[in-house]
Amino acid sequence: MLTMMSNVAIVTMLPHLSTIFKNIENIELLSRLMITLPSLAIAIFAPFLGHIINKFGKKNSLIIALFSYSLFGTAGFYLDTLFEILVSRFFFGIAIATLMIVITSLIGDYFKNEARYKFMGLQSAFISIGGVVFIVGGGVLSDIGWNYTFAIYAVGLIVLIFVLKYLVEHKVKTSLIDDEEHLLNHNLWYIYLLAFSLMLVFYIVPTQMPFLMINVFNASGMLTGEIIAVAFVFNAAGALTFAKLKKYF
Repeated sequence: MLTMMSNVAIVTMLPHLSTIFKNIENIELLSRLMITLPSLAIAIFAPFLGHIINKFGKKNSLIIALFSYSLFGTAGFYLDTLFEILVSRFFFGIAIATLMIVITSLIGDYFKNEARYKFMGLQSAFISIGGVVFIVGGGVLSDIGWNYTFAIYAVGLIVLIFVLKYLVEHKVKTSLIDDEEHLLNHNLWYIYLLAFSLMLVFYIVPTQMPFLMINVFNASGMLTGEIIAVAFVFNAAGALTFAKLKKYF
């Protein structure tokens, strides 16, 4: 729940920034960067973080990532300037990238074959459910005050307690593989292109919809969050059917 979908928790707050920081040039573009900057950080650092995580240990990396997630995620609650908040969002993205890598790696350690497919489907569903929780919750908080929205990221500290208490890191033996076997199947590039297109379409909704709902239709932050969350409800439904569909297709 703390990964990609949590990135859009603050979407209902974005239209308010145009009023709060109205003296800043290009404020509408900069306000949308609140959503896209974390993703830029993920794109830049994810290819390198995997090597660091392997050396440092998955559980240790997860602990640091969860603490950083809450630290930089909630920064907008107490920072004063827009540019300070944007910088915090970039570091927030690095924390998300670390979480995504460690979680996916741990699933590979814990589950094999059919059990892994089922769990990946559950993971996708919970990511989407997280989107519903974060966006609706963020909408409620944005009605109280624009900066209150960032407080929702403190939930990372709650997850951190469970990680410290329950997570066990399995030592997985990796066999040496010839370089030829590391070469990517050419069909994967089509999957990467599809994933890129999906993210392109996905971010149109959270970056544009709040401005339409709040500025044009005068909707509340809560209602705006509920409307955007509908997409994630159906995302979760699709994810839960993955394991069954895979058997037939």
